[in-house]
Amino acid sequence: MTDCDFRKLNFGVNVLFVTAGWMALAMPSALGQAGAAATPATSATADAPYVATMTFDVASVRQNKDIDISAGFTITPGLFVPHTTAFHASNSMIENLISMAYGVWDYQIVNAPKWPYPTFFMIEAKSDSQADAKLAALTNKHQWAEQQHMVLALLEDRFNLKTHWETREGDAYNLVVAKGGPKMGAAGSIPPSAEEKKRFGDHPVPAFDQLGCDEHGCTYFAHGCSMGLLVSMLTVQFGRPVFDKTGLTAKYDFVLKANGRSYRDRAPDDMDPTPPMDRALQEELGLKVEPAKGPVKVLVIDHIEKPSEN
Repeated sequence: MTDCDFRKLNFGVNVLFVTAGWMALAMPSALGQAGAAATPATSATADAPYVATMTFDVASVRQNKDIDISAGFTITPGLFVPHTTAFHASNSMIENLISMAYGVWDYQIVNAPKWPYPTFFMIEAKSDSQADAKLAALTNKHQWAEQQHMVLALLEDRFNLKTHWETREGDAYNLVVAKGGPKMGAAGSIPPSAEEKKRFGDHPVPAFDQLGCDEHGCTYFAHGCSMGLLVSMLTVQFGRPVFDKTGLTAKYDFVLKANGRSYRDRAPDDMDPTPPMDRALQEELGLKVEPAKGPVKVLVIDHIEKPSEN
């Protein structure tokens, strides 16, 4: 889910994103079908019904009113100690917490409070050792459902959060085949590199993943990637739903390198030769994104307030 544009943030902000667990579990649930929001953690799926019930035993929530923007600061939107109920957030915006609790992206949150910037919250919360043991015995998927439920219960209790779901017509992109046709290789045509094999060790190299980011952008590799996986990544990159209109049903191998979303996002003096994502799709994969309208599942905030501190 990493967005390469984050490296261009200014005024000394060091953004520490959530754990790999959040990334690995939240992304498929929120983007399994582009443009569709994940259901709350307490919902059940047909193949694995599960109802999360755990909550924090103790929680300290306070607004950080001492931030000096010019001096720089660190943002930790939300972090669980792996396989425990211990949760920490440092300078977290309310959108970060809502996104975590519901498994949605920012573009899916409607009526977020317009509190003056920076309105950041410091949170320390946990349950007891028995709850930790119960959580650790669950599968990773069910652990994440419980952790989401804990954050959601905290928001409802301390921020008096009330929400509902809607499907609205919204801005989107269609992913289509560009003139000249697709340029991707058939599945199996690009063997995993030595770097990929080293990175994943005894585990299978995934069908689609980000290899890394540097000053020239981010590199993605695919080994048997479906269009569904690709539009999931693009939905994150472009900040709005991306719908697969390519008609391509096979799986593909490719390497994709991109710097940012589009040339409009770059500074006028940015001469980096790495193309932005919209151009890289055409040049490297033979695909392109076109502005569109489509159904977007959104989480509407009906009520929220700043919490009383303790």
